[in-house]
Amino acid sequence: MKLYEQIADDLRDLINQGVYHPGDKLPSIRHLSVQRKVSIATVQRALEELEVRGLIEAKPKSGCYVRMPVQQNVSYRTPLIPLVPKLIKIHEFASHIFHQCDADEVINLGTSYPASKYFPEKYIQQIASQVVKKQIDDVVEVHFSPGHPFLREILAKRLNEYGCRVKADELIVTNGCLEAMSICLRAVAKPGDTIAIESPGFVGLFQLIESLGYKALEIPCHPIDGISLEALELALEQWDIKAVAVVPTFSNPLGTNMPLENRRRLVEMLAEQSIPLIEDDLLGDLSFDGSRTKPCKAFDKKGLVLYCSSASKTVASGLRIGWIAPGAFYKEVSYFKTFTNISAPNITQIIVAEFFKSGKYDRYLRQFTSVLAQRMYQFQQLIEKFFPEDTRMSRPQGGCILWVVLPVKIDGFELFQRAISQGIAIIPGQVSSASKKFNHCIRINCACDPDVELEPVIKTLANIVNEMLASDH
Repeated sequence: MKLYEQIADDLRDLINQGVYHPGDKLPSIRHLSVQRKVSIATVQRALEELEVRGLIEAKPKSGCYVRMPVQQNVSYRTPLIPLVPKLIKIHEFASHIFHQCDADEVINLGTSYPASKYFPEKYIQQIASQVVKKQIDDVVEVHFSPGHPFLREILAKRLNEYGCRVKADELIVTNGCLEAMSICLRAVAKPGDTIAIESPGFVGLFQLIESLGYKALEIPCHPIDGISLEALELALEQWDIKAVAVVPTFSNPLGTNMPLENRRRLVEMLAEQSIPLIEDDLLGDLSFDGSRTKPCKAFDKKGLVLYCSSASKTVASGLRIGWIAPGAFYKEVSYFKTFTNISAPNITQIIVAEFFKSGKYDRYLRQFTSVLAQRMYQFQQLIEKFFPEDTRMSRPQGGCILWVVLPVKIDGFELFQRAISQGIAIIPGQVSSASKKFNHCIRINCACDPDVELEPVIKTLANIVNEMLASDH
């Protein structure tokens, strides 16, 4: 870690611990330079890093101040969602949309994978070359294995740093996080069973539930805190729920970061009834301020949390490396993994492991999240500038997904169709609900191609929205 990064992290911790409160002025650059025994340039670089992370703001001729808490402006009425299990029919509708997002010549603000230009291609190329050169026998062999020992050791170490008590031989490597979620669902439920999920929620999870023949019970989400524990508690009293599936950190699509106390309460609430919790922590590393929220798994005392994550949003989507810490369900998860596709490819497992081990991952991640924070801020500023005044949007502190709430007269799917005809892809809110609610919302991936000039794209979307509003009168 570079010296300025260490100083930035120290100041971040002091802010998070309440030593410096919102609105407080930080010590001067000269004072920090003397106090830390570093150059003025180093302190300036550390403060610039904190400003990019959104923790402080520099005021000309005055100094640096701790930012006031960002006020979420997703002040909209959550659609009424009956707490009733139901079969899902969303795959065909969602697939139709996603295929159009990936079409040539389309500016893709839809699918939630970061553009490849953000990924550390140079490092991956170097590591892959060395792996093929020095470990070719390991690359070409296949084993009925829960994962490469080297990768599992490194993953276990990282999980323990997050507060999860996990050993290497308790992990199972998968082909991405979606496969991890699929295997976990199959391990804890059978067709016809009910799975409680967030609403609005991750469309990929809805598609999995549909493909496996489960029923979905949508639990409403608070725009800041995530899944409503009160609504979930009521649902548990009414229905035989076999598992709960959540994305607690920078959820898709709201971008919420569930408070630690809520995570603890959720785990304890489900443990009392021995109900498994499937945790998708895919975006856990993408915090804008460099912090790392403890996963729900960190509060798991009975092995009922099945933790899933992946390198698809952080290292490279195409490597398709994910992992599961299945707790008490290791035997069932291992069975389904082995007879789904034997094992994940050795070469991609080793590449990911070597990248984590090298120390370059954490340095790259800091740069990546800084870029994501800047990119999301640009989207938010442009939407505020060009969209109708009563538009609302999420204010995530990590990840790459932005949830936009449009005037109620706007139909998200119609907006999608009109935007696609002009070469721009967004995701209509209807795919984020098993009941096709949120029809006046859209989801935007802020980690789109960095070479795309955003202002004309957002202007075009805003013009379409305004045309739709005008034609409604």
